[in-house]
Formats: sequence, C-alpha cells, structure tokens
Amino acid sequence: MKENKILIVEDNTELREFIKICLSPYYEFLETSNGKQGWEAAVAEIPDLIVTDVMMPEMDGNQFCRKLKSDERTSHIPVIMLTAKIAVEQQLEGLESGADIYLTKPFSVQILQSYISNLLKSREAIRQRYDNKVLLEPLEVEVGTVDKKFMERLMNVINENLSNADFNISDLSKCIGMSKAVLYKKFNALTQIPIGEFIKSLRLKKAAILLSKDKLNVAEVAWEVGFNDRKYFSKEFKKLFGKTPSEYIDRAKGEYE
Repeated sequence: MKENKILIVEDNTELREFIKICLSPYYEFLETSNGKQGWEAAVAEIPDLIVTDVMMPEMDGNQFCRKLKSDERTSHIPVIMLTAKIAVEQQLEGLESGADIYLTKPFSVQILQSYISNLLKSREAIRQRYDNKVLLEPLEVEVGTVDKKFMERLMNVINENLSNADFNISDLSKCIGMSKAVLYKKFNALTQIPIGEFIKSLRLKKAAILLSKDKLNVAEVAWEVGFNDRKYFSKEFKKLFGKTPSEYIDRAKGEYE
C-alpha cells in the first residue's frame, strides 16, 4: 500500500508524467498545472509532500511556497522546488520562500526520489521521537513558528473546555477554523498521535495537577476534567502516569511531608 501522497505542481505536462511514471510504484500522486490550482489541492488534500516548479502561470512557485508555509493548514508540508534557474540569488529566493529542497533542471529522477524519501523519513523520525513527549509535554515538539503557534492555539481551546465532558473534535475544529478532516491530517502530520488521545492527555495532566493539590477527591477531579465515569478515569490515569489517582495523591502527600 502506498502510504504517502505527493502533490506535483508543474505546468509542463511531460515532466509531470515523467515524474509520476518513474515514482508511481512508491507514492500516490496528485497533480495540478499552476500554483493557484496547487494551493487549492494542497488545502483540500493535505499531501505528505509537494514538488513544485518555480515558473508557472497564475501563481509562481515562490509565491505558492510562501503561501503554504504561512498557512496553519499546510505549513508542515515539505516542499521540493524545481527550476531551470541556477543563479545563487534565484536559489536563495526559493529557499527563503520556505522550500526544503531546491533542485535545478535537468535533474536525475533518482536524486529526486532520494530527496523525497529523506524528507519523508525525517518527518517520520521527528513524529516518532516526540510521540510520548507530546502526550506528556504538548509543546515539546520540533516544529516551525507557524506550527508552534497552531499547537499553542489548539491547546488553549482545549484547556478552556477541559471540564466540558461533551466537548469533542467537531467542537474543536469549529473553534480552530479547520474542517475535521484537515485538523486530523494536520495534527497527525505533526505528532503521529490521534487528536482524541491528545485531548485526553491534557485532561489527565490537568487531573494530576488537581490531585497533587489535595483539595478535591478523585471523583471531583474526574468531573472537573470532563470524565463522567470515575472507573474509566482511573484506568486512563494509571495508563498515562503508572499510578492510580489515589496512589498519585498518596505520593504527592509523601513528597510534602
């Protein structure tokens, strides 16, 4: 099964077909012929990687790349930029627009495949490395400024609704201003953690803080962080922290005695 979806944005039909024919055994492809169409496809599909030309009608590659990297929905997507321009100034412009790789034409398809593979592996390694960390320390994730602001905004919305047991991903997507599908893809691209698990981890982290203060009993804390079922709360709390809520309270007492 082809796990990664790549968007090719290139006005040269022959080159698009050449890339697809050579790399279709490894990836699923989407294609558009200009930057404007590419932008619409990127927002709709949230591909895993984008290969784009620089010189295109409607919106050139540099404009397209800047738009991608400045928008919360697409800022995480790696971009390989293709161009016949070889001047250093032109290459710098491409890199400054946010492109991850700047590849001059003509190029070897083997080199293109290597760049694609390395960028995808790099993102996967980051996601795996921060998998458990994001559950315990949600901001400790290696992301750019736009993505970090997205995570902070996401956490603020969730934190404001922790005590609301009915707050769900549909509510979150409305508050964030993204469709559920885009939110799922965006969050998974950054963390590899299902967003439902992330919300639950924030509830449980807040519960740990409340339990350590020893002002509420376990049932009251569970209710305060949006769990209606105390048994389920205790089970999930132990799964994350290795202790039941009662054991966590006892440990906190011991630390202060």
